[in-house]
Amino acid sequence: MKLLNSIRFTFILILCATLTSCDDDDPIVCNAIAVHDGNDQLGMPGQAMTSPLQVKVTDPSGNPVSNAQVSWEVVEGGGTLSTNTTSTNAQGIAEVNWVYGQENGKVRATVNNHGDCTANSVDFAASAPQLSLSQTGSSVVPKRLRSNGSCYEYDYIIKYSSNIDLSQYYIDVKGEFQYASETETTSYFKQGILDAANNTISYMDCFTFEDEAYVDDWFTVALYKKSDVQDGKIVTGAVPVIISNKMGPIRTAKPDGAPRFDTGNSGPRVAQRGN
Repeated sequence: MKLLNSIRFTFILILCATLTSCDDDDPIVCNAIAVHDGNDQLGMPGQAMTSPLQVKVTDPSGNPVSNAQVSWEVVEGGGTLSTNTTSTNAQGIAEVNWVYGQENGKVRATVNNHGDCTANSVDFAASAPQLSLSQTGSSVVPKRLRSNGSCYEYDYIIKYSSNIDLSQYYIDVKGEFQYASETETTSYFKQGILDAANNTISYMDCFTFEDEAYVDDWFTVALYKKSDVQDGKIVTGAVPVIISNKMGPIRTAKPDGAPRFDTGNSGPRVAQRGN
């Protein structure tokens, strides 16, 4: 009997040594991951985020874990990451740089735990730039007859909303107009003047009505990097950071007493528009 008990005890010891779990001396540790910094940024297409994406990895007691492997992937919106795998530093922090795509984006970071642990991931979101023009609050205001009598001056005031700072960009306004008797629009371009306090973009234009009763205007705004503008002109091949919606029409009636300019039947109805 003593011999049999001795054999059983030896078998249990061998089994415990093999499984390394009888006394729970070597438990499986499942680390946690959390967003540390860089979430909810504004992403400019083709540009790196202002701040890197950072996560913090901790053990079950909340202590930082160094040398933990973190995997990164873009799951929405496109773009590229500086790397797909990083290791945490002594503070348990790992980071990656994200070059934004073209749409609202999402990046997922996953801590590479033991196989028996539930996958532990966090997501970073970023929003695309937005620029919207509103007909409400926009206006075309008659000012005066130009001193040389060539045309009538108007101030154009365009109301906008945006989640970016327009002062950092060159504001290019595309105007389209169509007189009462016309069936197609004519386009021109102007540099917009920003009034950030009132969320408006303005410019001055000068034109004549001739015998027309009114003119309709539509507007679209494109933002360019200032480095894409030389001598007041957008360089060939430059791509706008963002283009707004097309807003309009805003109808401007011929003002009472507006002068009539004799441009001739074959001459242009609009004099120096866009200047």
